[in-house]
Amino acid sequence: MNSITVKVLGIALSVFILIMVGSQIAYKIQDSHDTEEAVLYTVNENISFKGMFLRDERVIKYDNTANGVINYLYDDGSKVSENADVATVYSDKDQIYYRNRLLRLKSVLSDLKRAQSPGTTNYVQAETLKNKIESHYVNISNLIQKKDYSSISDESDDLLYIMNIYNIVTGTTGDFKPAIKQIKAEINELKTKIEDPVESIKSNGSGYFVKSVDGYESSVSFDDIEKMSTDELQKLFDIEPDVPENAVGKLMKNYEWKFLGIIKNTNKFLINDGLSIRFNSSNKIYGVTVDSIKPIDGTDTSIVILSCNELDDTVLNNRFDNAELIFDEYTGIKIPREAIRFQGRQKGVYVMLGQDITFKKVDVIYEGDDYVLSKNTSDDSYLLLYDQILLEGVSADEVSETRADTKIGSNSG
Repeated sequence: MNSITVKVLGIALSVFILIMVGSQIAYKIQDSHDTEEAVLYTVNENISFKGMFLRDERVIKYDNTANGVINYLYDDGSKVSENADVATVYSDKDQIYYRNRLLRLKSVLSDLKRAQSPGTTNYVQAETLKNKIESHYVNISNLIQKKDYSSISDESDDLLYIMNIYNIVTGTTGDFKPAIKQIKAEINELKTKIEDPVESIKSNGSGYFVKSVDGYESSVSFDDIEKMSTDELQKLFDIEPDVPENAVGKLMKNYEWKFLGIIKNTNKFLINDGLSIRFNSSNKIYGVTVDSIKPIDGTDTSIVILSCNELDDTVLNNRFDNAELIFDEYTGIKIPREAIRFQGRQKGVYVMLGQDITFKKVDVIYEGDDYVLSKNTSDDSYLLLYDQILLEGVSADEVSETRADTKIGSNSG
């Protein structure tokens, strides 16, 4: 074995020994201290609870429901005036089909005429139409994911109209004359089958129309909710509603509604505070006002009544729902409270950096019972993600051996 080989092997062996010794020293230092790795942690202070919607509602009744089929003239949430026709009664369901089919055919006929009009096709480019078609496809997919089925029909009609124009512009279709002729023939045939309604059902006031009736409409007077005792309010969750057989819909007096729920006692809000709430049946966030907080005797819970003036399908079509009052959310580096130390007035923690023990500052953004959250930062003078936090005090000897310029402070914060 030549001298060069011997020297190389000697150097390699020396490096190996140094690594082994260093790792053993580091292991002994680490092993002698109780540490915890700094990790990200999120605290969500939202309050979840189940509640019920209360609205100022009046049931619309029709006594001859057995003598015909009802066809509603308004969508849920539509504004109607007093004594307005909200529905019509026909002799059989075919009459409703004929009318709906007639309206649909007239709409399709109008779109086909517009699509092949020179005033439409002469001033658009195929590429522009293609982009619009793709956009409508995306919109329809999003509506399906959101379960917003009521909006899909209009979006689909717009898509069909653009596709018809595209077929004319690209020459895929010469014109729609055969289709138009066929639609006109079906329209004329339907007109011969349509009969006058047997009767009309009128509104018993003005307000916002809703087709469904669940029997809770008469369980409580909307104006008396604030006067009710906690026992009376709790019983609202347990009643078995009786839906009138002759109910055909209802009217909401105005946009105002209340949400009644039972929550654990909290100091996060007071009466008249404005809060944000989200329901399981919708991703939308509503602004509500705290009308009242009624503690339930002998428990750690209270009945809370929230009010809002924003009306939509979620409010109209649900009686009970799971809700979440939205408060602050904090994300930061989690620190056990026992690990906090001070250097003068500076709050921080001691961390292991290899063989060294050093003091790092913390920027507390949230305080829990047995931990705090420090702001996540890239400033290495502050506690960083994945640092090894020392959970107990360290002696001056330990620090001086590893880092002589580190100042000791062992009092807890």
